[in-house]
Amino acid sequence: MDNTTTVIRPVRVFKMGAIRLADPAPDLSPEEAIKLYSASYPHLANVELNEPELVGEELHYAIKPHQEVKTKG
Repeated sequence: MDNTTTVIRPVRVFKMGAIRLADPAPDLSPEEAIKLYSASYPHLANVELNEPELVGEELHYAIKPHQEVKTKG
């Protein structure tokens, strides 16, 4: 009897509206991985990620703009 267990690691996908970005570095944290895209998408240097949502065999991370504190003055 074969009692081996196979662990399947979900593929991370970063979503920016309708745009899907593949995970550029699965060994990095999600925040570090998304910053690798900042050369092509400069606004990704300062974003926040929502909690991941498991969709099939993918973990979807929604990208949201970083909320800046604005003051009058």
